[in-house]
Amino acid sequence: MAAGAEAQAEFPVLARVLLELDGPEVRLVATDRFRLAVRTLRAEAAEGGPRQVLVDVGAMRGLAARALREAEVTIEVDRHGVRVRAGDERLPVPVEGGTFPDYRTVLDGLPPAAHRIITGRDGLRAAVTGRCGGPAVALRSGGERLVVSGPGAVDSTLRAICTGPPLDLAFDPAVLLGALDAAVGPDVLLECSAPTEPVVVRSADQGSFTSLVMPVRRA
Repeated sequence: MAAGAEAQAEFPVLARVLLELDGPEVRLVATDRFRLAVRTLRAEAAEGGPRQVLVDVGAMRGLAARALREAEVTIEVDRHGVRVRAGDERLPVPVEGGTFPDYRTVLDGLPPAAHRIITGRDGLRAAVTGRCGGPAVALRSGGERLVVSGPGAVDSTLRAICTGPPLDLAFDPAVLLGALDAAVGPDVLLECSAPTEPVVVRSADQGSFTSLVMPVRRA
């Protein structure tokens, strides 16, 4: 989940997941101020107008674990709250108060991407995992490779498709790892306009997942 515990203590609304029902799409949005994650699912059928509700992070985790065991689930939203039908169960979902940050404005306001990197998700995840003990993990792109480096570890060189000028970025390894864990598919796409701007992390082969990750300054 992108809704981190540290940010939740200061901003309770960040302990919520935004659930949007918008015609044939079900959208889940979470953020901890350093990472914004959006996952869009296609509904088999939909009735009623667009709705938005805030759901507790813990409740959403439990619901996700339950839904994974079913071929399909049904989400019901009305003035009485939210319920999910999974198998023979009808599960009530606690709805929370508050106003969620305007994530659409954030995504729509991003400058055009000047750098694009496509690389294997598992390889990048393994390289970042090996550097989670340090304050930052660095990514350098160029040609057909992506170099991952960090304190106390030998550089990892990954095959990549890179467009745009060479790019040199640094991330909090735990934040970047969270974005990679949430992505789907074998390849991941990183896009950004400049080293100081947010980086968009997408599944390279489908548009159902988007995560926005803030780079950090090197120590």
